[in-house]
Amino acid sequence: MTMSSGEERNFKILDTAGEDDFQKMIDEWIKVADGFLLVYAINDKESFEALKSKVNKIKKNDKAKAPVVVVGNKCDLESKREVDKQIAENYAKSIGAKYYETSALTDENKNCKVVFQQCAHMVVSKFNLETNSKPCPCTIY
Repeated sequence: MTMSSGEERNFKILDTAGEDDFQKMIDEWIKVADGFLLVYAINDKESFEALKSKVNKIKKNDKAKAPVVVVGNKCDLESKREVDKQIAENYAKSIGAKYYETSALTDENKNCKVVFQQCAHMVVSKFNLETNSKPCPCTIY
């Protein structure tokens, strides 16, 4: 990934995409992650509640200070919205996370790329502050 500074950085991205097979491995992935890009569907309140559950697991695994970006996906389905945008924004703010909405299908709001860049920037900034180092062998969950 190219950072805003023009530097190239490599990230390992663990994408569970809500697959049941991966649910058993989430606790292990949380232990090794340096940042979290957590996605829910704006038309599925249960997915928002599941996101909150993941945040609780993150906080229990000593990752409370790891950067988090919360993403409301499927904003192309605004007419079917089940999660109020203000509630999601307030929740993200309450956990110290950045909040975005987009659509992976249509790239509405042009945020698909932005959410990854934001998370990567936050991870690299935190890593460099903690280690005073340029290389960043970072993992985003």
